[in-house]
Amino acid sequence: MKFQCDACERLVPLETYRTEAGGLVVTCGRCGADSRVGPPVTTAPRTEVPVASAAGASPSVPVVPPSESWSASAPVTPALRVVRSESAPLTDDALFEPPPGVCPKCVAPRREEALSCPQCGLVYVNYQPEEHPLSDVLADAWRTLAARWEDWDAHDRLMTLAVGRGELAMAGRLYRIRLARAPDDAVARRGRDEVVRRATLVVPSSVEPAGTPSVVRRLKTVAVGVGFIVVLVLAVLVFQHLRTLSAGY
Repeated sequence: MKFQCDACERLVPLETYRTEAGGLVVTCGRCGADSRVGPPVTTAPRTEVPVASAAGASPSVPVVPPSESWSASAPVTPALRVVRSESAPLTDDALFEPPPGVCPKCVAPRREEALSCPQCGLVYVNYQPEEHPLSDVLADAWRTLAARWEDWDAHDRLMTLAVGRGELAMAGRLYRIRLARAPDDAVARRGRDEVVRRATLVVPSSVEPAGTPSVVRRLKTVAVGVGFIVVLVLAVLVFQHLRTLSAGY
């Protein structure tokens, strides 16, 4: 269950709270502001008190009880707005395009006055979408995944496909786009973290370009051969030198 903070208007998990003066106080874990809910106000029944008038009649006037008069004069505390998170619709338009307010390349938060992204260094006016193409295979797989979003095995298959095609970074960008549009999507957050984990496993083998391991093996073989020849030549020279010394005696 989540509540909407009155200060930053974000959805924050309702995990801990405290009571003060008979009211409920919840502290926002993001901005630190307190959201308060006053004690429930119960409307007491009005009592009719007879008041004598000049004409001898006895009209009745309402008398407000002390508790009700206090609640009417006291400042009204806004009710704590509890919101149950719902996933944003996974439409085709929202699957591939970052929302406004984020970097179009790395999907990091974007400040209005900034000219470049502090995360990836992109100068916003120089961004060219065609420089970061998404293959049709991965795009179709992402659309298929959108229809089975809660199936984690489907996410695992998409990441495996992305690794095999060398598009793991693009898969991570798709998960960040999803989180930018639906910050409370736990599945998207888990997918983003899994992409980062797999990327760290791929980095050691992807640092060297393709074909480098075979070149390294060849260089090692040549080095061993050269070393063997050098040792053999030295052994022959030592043997001839010893033979010459023996002949001199």
